[in-house]
Amino acid sequence: MAQRPKVYHQANLGNSMFLGDLGGRPTIGTDGPQDLNLQSVRYSIGTGFKLAFTPGVAIRANITYARVSGNDKFTQNPERNQRNLSFFSPIVNSTVMLELSPGESKRFYVFAGAGFFYFEPKTKLGGNTYWLRDYGTEGQYFLPGKEPYRPTALIFPFGFGYKIKDGGNGGASLSVEYVMNKSTTDYIDDVSTNYVDKTQLANRNGAVAVQLMDRSNSTIIGFSEPGAIRGDPRDMDNFSFLQLVYSAPLGKARGSGFGGKPYRRKSKNRCPDRF
Repeated sequence: MAQRPKVYHQANLGNSMFLGDLGGRPTIGTDGPQDLNLQSVRYSIGTGFKLAFTPGVAIRANITYARVSGNDKFTQNPERNQRNLSFFSPIVNSTVMLELSPGESKRFYVFAGAGFFYFEPKTKLGGNTYWLRDYGTEGQYFLPGKEPYRPTALIFPFGFGYKIKDGGNGGASLSVEYVMNKSTTDYIDDVSTNYVDKTQLANRNGAVAVQLMDRSNSTIIGFSEPGAIRGDPRDMDNFSFLQLVYSAPLGKARGSGFGGKPYRRKSKNRCPDRF
């Protein structure tokens, strides 16, 4: 007889790490973990369900809320540091992934899938918080063909995990996971291409938009003139999670603890097994 798939509820808690145009290491910027500034690490929390067809094959559906941030003051790269931009944003992402557990122990597993997410980059200036997408800092709203970027985008998560407490077949488990989220947008941090004409930007979106576009403190001539490099559109923005994941069975298996052994309630009035 074929075994019925087992359903698990999952809860995850950990950090979030942004990989984009702002901040980074002293070398040429990348979209990989080697470009991470630890000072920009924030948090993530989520929930979801897993449908296990066999001990080694499962489908997961998760929703995660996170905060991400980036700041040029954290990089020792002279040009990026002098650019002097910063941002923070909420992230709400929903994903569906295939999970595979190779080997006999089934403790180690890998996963990959797809989904979509919401973001809204903001920054602080003069003690006030500004929603950057509204100000068209790279010519949105007035440059031909430069439409405002959407606050949602596709995402392709993948990663691996290890069960540090294994509940066995049908039991609860506790895992540590690393999830890399490859996005399809370069505007999570509101930075992607070039500086634009300040007069045009002010006429369209106001003087504050100019201040948000150009906060540089560089003495290099032409550093923030129209057409000068502001970001790198060749690499999309990414973010990753390092999380603890608790997985507990639903249905008849509910209550199974680590090691697959069911919890038993003690009864004060229990008939003796023998007389």
